[in-house]
Amino acid sequence: MTNKDKKMITIGIILSIIISGIVIFFYSFSLNKNILLSIFSKLSFEKILFSTLLMILSFVFDGIKHYIVFKSLNQKISLISSINSCFVTGYFSAVTPFSVGGQPFQIYYLNKKGIKSTYATQVVFLRLFEMILLMFLVDLTYIFILKNNVIGISRSIITLGLILTLLSSTVILFSILFPKIFIKILEVFKKSKFLNKFIKFEKLENWFIELDETIRYILKNHKLLIAIDFVMMFALLIFQSYVFYYSINIFTELNIPFLHFFSIVNIINAVAFLVPTPGASGSFEIIYSHVLSSFSKKPSLIVNGVLYFRFLSYYLVILIGTLVLIKFVKIKENN
Repeated sequence: MTNKDKKMITIGIILSIIISGIVIFFYSFSLNKNILLSIFSKLSFEKILFSTLLMILSFVFDGIKHYIVFKSLNQKISLISSINSCFVTGYFSAVTPFSVGGQPFQIYYLNKKGIKSTYATQVVFLRLFEMILLMFLVDLTYIFILKNNVIGISRSIITLGLILTLLSSTVILFSILFPKIFIKILEVFKKSKFLNKFIKFEKLENWFIELDETIRYILKNHKLLIAIDFVMMFALLIFQSYVFYYSINIFTELNIPFLHFFSIVNIINAVAFLVPTPGASGSFEIIYSHVLSSFSKKPSLIVNGVLYFRFLSYYLVILIGTLVLIKFVKIKENN
């Protein structure tokens, strides 16, 4: 890991802490109480343990999903390394703007564990495409099926979520199916003598050719694997949403069934992560607290549930990931 990477991670962590502190302060001020105290004073050890185990299981399930795919593609990786790669994604998404760091660092980690970079890239971007496409399909389902049963979300948020997921899934699909287009883009920059000093264009072009061959091979020989992976991705989204649903219901009962909540979460995610703060710090808490307050008899308690879920899925990941990263860097420096 370069000094530039360390600096980026450090800045991301500091910004996350500052923004989170500001959000919690203003919420505490508006509600005239200490939010953190009100959250953890209402949690029993059993509920903390159970919700934490649910969050860990979401990483484990994602890792198993990756493990099955890579094994089917004859790529050697251990189950533990596959699970760790998913935690790497969560950690670096949490400390980078727009959550864009997760996938590149996961590809880097998988490559270090023995997965060919073209296979790692294809599988990681296929996962991202599946996730965003499913969010888009859930948005459509909400509009045409659940809209009359669920109120509280403005039309502008639904529309924006639909547009963002459609555009994102289209761009990612185009990148997956036509990687050779990047070779033509490289040819434009290749003419620059300045860039040639820093970039090995020939090596990059060969890599994109190899990536294209990998994509053709997977699409031709592993159609069933792609279908199974798609189903597993849908199951993962449901499981992650349930952890959120459970976290909210610890503090106040939502007056909508889980499947409706699942639809709402997938619509709002596309909007909440639009803000360029590390891991959508601030925007996630504010947007979800506002939207979900419409579905509870005690709207003020929704804030507690949202912040507790963020503790599980975001701050806990940053804390554990940072401790592991510090230990890893120290071991590497000693060696």
